[in-house]
Amino acid sequence: MDTRSKLEDKELAQIERFIRETPVEVDLVNRTMGKYESSRDTKPSEKFRTRKKLRQRVMLITASAAMIFSLIIVTGLISPTMAATMKEVPLLSSVFKLTTRDLGLHAADEKGLSTKLNISVTHEGFTLNVTEVVYDGTRVAIGIERHHKEGENAKESLSDQISNIEFLLNGELLNHTNFSGVFGQPSKDKNSAIFEFADLKNQGGIPFPKQFILTLSATITGISEPFKMNIPVSDIGNYVNLQPNISRKYKNNQFTIEQIILTPITTSITTRIALLDKSTSVDFREGISIEVYDEQGHELKLIHGNGRRETNKGTSDLIMDLRVHPVETLPKAITIKPYIHLYDDEGSYQLDENGDPIIQYIPELEITIPINSKE
Repeated sequence: MDTRSKLEDKELAQIERFIRETPVEVDLVNRTMGKYESSRDTKPSEKFRTRKKLRQRVMLITASAAMIFSLIIVTGLISPTMAATMKEVPLLSSVFKLTTRDLGLHAADEKGLSTKLNISVTHEGFTLNVTEVVYDGTRVAIGIERHHKEGENAKESLSDQISNIEFLLNGELLNHTNFSGVFGQPSKDKNSAIFEFADLKNQGGIPFPKQFILTLSATITGISEPFKMNIPVSDIGNYVNLQPNISRKYKNNQFTIEQIILTPITTSITTRIALLDKSTSVDFREGISIEVYDEQGHELKLIHGNGRRETNKGTSDLIMDLRVHPVETLPKAITIKPYIHLYDDEGSYQLDENGDPIIQYIPELEITIPINSKE
């Protein structure tokens, strides 16, 4: 009895070693048992009952290993070395899926709209890797990962480590005159980061071309040499472009919806707020924000936006480009609900019982835009 137990333990240890050496993309039980049995000599096996018991225990070990492997993927509890190896497994999520609040980037990955890349640069044992990019005519989003030196595990997130980010479009530097600036997306994984930006075509700037080479330059804390990578970018197309130019008035302000662009990953809204006269009434332009709703009353949450005053035409109109979540299916209409924040006597937001800022909608400025997919 003791001899059989020791024999089984010895054979199981050998089987476990074979399991670790066997790829996980196929039936592990049959493949592992085949590998194990072929490695034994050709003598008859000891007893069928022992072999059957071993096979059952192999299945249990294999199932446990698979569960552990799945748990590692779900929880993200992996070392940098293991993470680098697991990049080859196609079931793993993209960097875009790691953002905590951008449903558009989730859709870009799920619908296969993003371009998968593997562009990397290594300095002093630190590797920065561009994994994917997407451009939908309204914004450019780039997924980035880091890989450490062997055995190193930085406490800082990649977003904290990276700085001095610059972009060149076909060799020309992008700055505040021709792009929105860089927006960072929060990520569930500290070893990855997502950066975005947009052109200023709706604010008097030059639009980005349909295709271009984007050069990323960035500095990593503690590493003297900048990381530079060239990234091919192409517009995915497939969007609806509306120019309603519908206006509403409130006090001495005129609020206009100039453009709406709907893409598979972004809903872009361009608004203009102009003063109607030079009266001394309160100028609400600095504080007017908007909420966007589909025909079912579902709010499309804000991703980010930018604005500037138009001064080249002798006016001081405020133009805003806001980018919110995409619609799942093309709606018949979109409703824009402008609002302002309420302030206390000290100039701070008034807060409700939950600590959230109190807002006041402006019904006079509310606009519903019909969507015609042929435009």
